[in-house]
Amino acid sequence: MALRRKMEKGQSMLELALMLPALALLLVLVADFARVFYASISLASAARSGVQYGAQNYTTAINFSSIQQAALNDGQNISGISAQATDFCLCDGNKVACSPPQCAEPELFVQVQTTATFHTLLSYPGVPSQFPLTSTAVMEVQ
Repeated sequence: MALRRKMEKGQSMLELALMLPALALLLVLVADFARVFYASISLASAARSGVQYGAQNYTTAINFSSIQQAALNDGQNISGISAQATDFCLCDGNKVACSPPQCAEPELFVQVQTTATFHTLLSYPGVPSQFPLTSTAVMEVQ
């Protein structure tokens, strides 16, 4: 009876020893994918922050360097983030040049695109170890 308990205990330890590397790899995989989602959400938030700054009024809408800085300030926790701000106008639902105005009441929009490159913790077969993330936000100037 005592020998049987010792064998069962040894069998359990062996099973744990065999499964532990697989469980550790699974944990790292889950952590990596959580990091991808976190970076993606943070990138979208940074783009929204930049576009919200630019959409305050017509003066802030043309200050692209401040718009980009607002996006970069919000995305400080993302390594390698970059932001690009642009504007465009709509006249009767058609995209037109803002200067000179193409209609009596053009609608001015601000657009911010943020990009970053994500690096995985480990190299996985069939999955690239780094890939680009991009987010774009658009808002009409008030």
